[in-house]
Amino acid sequence: MDRISALDDKVLGRIVSLLPLKEMLRTSVLSRRWRRVWTAARAFDFTGAEVDCFDVDVYISRIDSYLDQLSASSSCTDIHFIFFPGIQDPQAADRWIRFATDHNVATLVFDLRIGRPVRLSFSSFQLCRSLTTLEICGYIMPRLAAYPLGPAFPSLRSLSLYDVTIADPRTFFAQCPVIERLTVEFPDDDRDHLLPASALRSCPLLSTISLTDCTVPREPPSAGPPAFPSLRAARLENVRVAAPQSLLDSCPVIAELTIQSPPEGFAFRLDRRHTVSTLRIIGRNFPRLSLPSLSPSLRTLALCDLKITNPPALIQAFQGLEVLLLKRVRIEPGADSGIQVRAPRMRHLMVQDSKGLGLVAVTDTPQLCRLFCWGDIRHLRVFRCAVPKLEEAFLHCMVKNPYGGKYYLWKNLMQPLSHVRLLSANWWFICEVLLAPICRVVKMVRVR
Repeated sequence: MDRISALDDKVLGRIVSLLPLKEMLRTSVLSRRWRRVWTAARAFDFTGAEVDCFDVDVYISRIDSYLDQLSASSSCTDIHFIFFPGIQDPQAADRWIRFATDHNVATLVFDLRIGRPVRLSFSSFQLCRSLTTLEICGYIMPRLAAYPLGPAFPSLRSLSLYDVTIADPRTFFAQCPVIERLTVEFPDDDRDHLLPASALRSCPLLSTISLTDCTVPREPPSAGPPAFPSLRAARLENVRVAAPQSLLDSCPVIAELTIQSPPEGFAFRLDRRHTVSTLRIIGRNFPRLSLPSLSPSLRTLALCDLKITNPPALIQAFQGLEVLLLKRVRIEPGADSGIQVRAPRMRHLMVQDSKGLGLVAVTDTPQLCRLFCWGDIRHLRVFRCAVPKLEEAFLHCMVKNPYGGKYYLWKNLMQPLSHVRLLSANWWFICEVLLAPICRVVKMVRVR
């Protein structure tokens, strides 16, 4: 017997867990010793069962056969991870969930990528105390009744729902009392998917939340504790919030806020009460954005595909920033063109596609160490006193020969950057700035 075959079944099970399902099953033909080794694996991805299988019934029976062999194995007691490809057969899905519950599965994934969504029964979960991570894609979450002996998912820490429809969010999330990470992406259809903030009051440990394609309706104010006492990071994509300020005030310790595709009129304010240190706003079709003075706790600000309506207010918001990213940001027609970055704590500045932004003047930034500019270099103004500690500069001009060979204009741009240790630029940019003066000197020598 070779040395690998002499290892314990649990050790061999961990090794074969790293293999795809097809390769894992092939190990059973190596020898008599390896015939049942694959049943000791701790991770199974059953998407490999659909290879060369076009009949759904054959596909389901094949997975059922694998599960029967695992149930008959004495070494298959605790399974760490199972990935079930989604099917439109609620009875088969119910059997697979019961198998996961009986074998103390910690991470369970149901993924229905194609076909119409079907209703997934949760009666088989009962008290699945071992389940810590659950991911479901393409199913309808039915209305859940309260269990007399406790919640259905007493140990669930991470829940991800993609393209799902939740019949009753309030009773569903009540079954997850210790959840910490929540991702919900509703189907992108014409229906208005409602997710009240009060539906998550039963999840006080929730620290990270991501919502897509839903509506958070307005609710009467509550005299109780905040709805999200432990929330640290929130991501809202195409989410319509009836009362954005009220929702933000219900997150007393939130530090990271990301808003993607905000609807028109989405407005909120940050003041000294809030603890947001990272704010990202990513628009779609350049919606109008009006930002009032921001909280002094804000350290990172990223704006992308937006139209700024009040540049002076945005300038005032720069005072406490350390990282600023402006990508495809425009100024509202009629407003003062350009912005002036005056931030004593600024360390990283990135401006990309700044043509619609106008003039970008950098001044009073003694801590700036990295500068990234991708766009029309003529809109960048860097003052000498602004960047004494600048170490890296990336300059990529999308306009060829913007100064028309006028060297003194290049000199006015590059002189404040003469102390930079690492300078990256386009090839023609380097030729224009560095080689053009040398060529002039050579011509003068020839004339003399």
